[in-house]
Amino acid sequence: MQEFIIVFAFFALAVGGMAVGLLRGRALSGSCGGVGPDGESIADCLCEMQNAPVCDARKELLALARRKSERDAARKGQQ
Repeated sequence: MQEFIIVFAFFALAVGGMAVGLLRGRALSGSCGGVGPDGESIADCLCEMQNAPVCDARKELLALARRKSERDAARKGQQ
């Protein structure tokens, strides 16, 4: 029973410490997907991509979407 109380107190202190940090304005932040058992990245991480330049394929997709929305708006205006 004494071990349970010690472990419970430890976890209570840890959770309390996180709560104090949150109340003082620190934002909660998660991980960036991590890695799988084989060492490969599970998902593209936005944290890694924040400072990276936008790739050419994404620029092309954005341009296509913009042209399509402009074309759809023009067709809607003609009706």
